[in-house]
Amino acid sequence: MTMIEIIVPAGALSECRTSGPVGEMTQGVPKSAGLGESDASRVWVPVHEQADGTWGAGGSVIRYADLAAPAKDAA
Repeated sequence: MTMIEIIVPAGALSECRTSGPVGEMTQGVPKSAGLGESDASRVWVPVHEQADGTWGAGGSVIRYADLAAPAKDAA
C-alpha cells in the first residue's frame, strides 16, 4: 500500500478541486512503479484540512491569505 497525504488550508479546495489531485496520484503511482491499473486500489490519498493560523514556515505563522495571494498572481 502507498499513502500520499495532501495537507491544505481549511476551505482552500472544494470537493471538485480535491478529486483532481486524488485521482491523478491514484493513477500515477502504479503507473510510475510499473504496476497495473488494478493496483490503484492500493494507493490511499487522505486529504487533511489544516486550520488557518496553524501552518508555519521559516519560523513564522503562515495564513491562508499569505498562500493564496502568490497563487492568484501565478495563475
